[in-house]
Amino acid sequence: MKKITILFTIASLLTNVLKSQEAFHKGVIVIDLGVGVNVYKTSTIDQYNSQVWNGGNLNTIRIKKDTTGNAGSAIYPLTIEYGLKNWLGIAVRGAYSNYFGSKDSASGVKAAIRSIDAGLIFNLHLIKTKHFDMPIGLSLGYSNFKIDNKDSLNSQAKANGLNYGFAAVPRIYFGNHIGLSINIGYTVYTYPNVLFSNKNDSNVNDKNNRVFALKASGANVGVGLLIKF
Repeated sequence: MKKITILFTIASLLTNVLKSQEAFHKGVIVIDLGVGVNVYKTSTIDQYNSQVWNGGNLNTIRIKKDTTGNAGSAIYPLTIEYGLKNWLGIAVRGAYSNYFGSKDSASGVKAAIRSIDAGLIFNLHLIKTKHFDMPIGLSLGYSNFKIDNKDSLNSQAKANGLNYGFAAVPRIYFGNHIGLSINIGYTVYTYPNVLFSNKNDSNVNDKNNRVFALKASGANVGVGLLIKF
């Protein structure tokens, strides 16, 4: 019995030593400061009331327009992950996105388009060695979207919504604390009610009972600097 106890203790110590040599384990904290590019397919649903003259009467009808397009942005994410288990981590994530755009053909002014995200990531760490880790993550969070047209009326569009997605993030460590990450993922953004305003009216939507919904989905690729504690 004594020999069995000694063997069990040795096996446990060896297991703990091996796990402590892995790039990710329970109790570890990993900070990832990144930069990347997103490319999205976009779809909008614009619904509003319109007045139509019909046979001597002015009738109100409901107009609905569906539009699709493309968008792209530079994104600057920051994640802080904690090892709940040797194979499972949870991270808080914040990100700032600056969308690419073109100048207005009439005014020559370029609108400022940005979004701010905050949420959680649940990472599965099933493939890892001492200097390599490749978590597969599922993300869910809040997003705030804003367009500033920079015109004389200070016209703006704002919305709150959700973002969710998944990503594979290979991590390569050059020592015990510093490394490089590569993010390859897919993200969906949904904004169910975009509010339009200007300096004369804080809610332009009210004029014709307008409901404007925006959805964007697509791939994101980026790199990050890792710091591990």
